[in-house]
Amino acid sequence: MELYDVEEFWKFDIRVGLVKKAEKLKRTRKLIKLEVDFGSEERTIITGIADQYSPEDLEGKKFVFVLNLKPKKLSGVESRGMLIVAETEDGTVYLLPVSEEVPVGTRVW
Repeated sequence: MELYDVEEFWKFDIRVGLVKKAEKLKRTRKLIKLEVDFGSEERTIITGIADQYSPEDLEGKKFVFVLNLKPKKLSGVESRGMLIVAETEDGTVYLLPVSEEVPVGTRVW
């Protein structure tokens, strides 16, 4: 395992977001388009977990996201962040929901 200085970790803007809308991207097997509220802004974020979760599993729930990644186009849609999940060695993905009392936009560290 490679080790990093804690200063590297602080470079990431990790925040709680509320998934307002989620929909599977047509003609893709794994991609779900999320419309996520971070309090001061809303962003479109694409996640590749549709082979294990449906949009209904995400909509209306709070999760942790990384916001300051370079935008990336996936299936013609620009993603402006990344959903944080847990994944086992066999590829099983687990959602990490955030408690209801944590405010949208809260910084995670």
